[in-house]
Amino acid sequence: MTSTATPARRVHRRLAITALVLAVVGAAVGYWGFVSGIDYALNGSGGGPGPSIIVFFVGAALSVAAVVLAIVGLMRSSRKTLPTIALVIGLLPIGALIVAALANRR
Repeated sequence: MTSTATPARRVHRRLAITALVLAVVGAAVGYWGFVSGIDYALNGSGGGPGPSIIVFFVGAALSVAAVVLAIVGLMRSSRKTLPTIALVIGLLPIGALIVAALANRR
């Protein structure tokens, strides 16, 4: 007995995989932009932040897109595992920034 996925299921699976890939890439790019921005700020050479601000915002945009796609995948698909994982990974950088901002309050 073989089971073939219907076209709708394939679309939802692709949506979930796309959200997962965007979440991982967005988290990595955002992390790199954040760390390199801190490095530029603490370097003291006066060269400015360079492209790290743009890289950070690109990573943030990818994470937001991943969260949106994961929510759409959760709403439309009967399978919830991949969209949930993509949602969690997409929200991790946002949560880390909130924690960092709250930790620096005095």
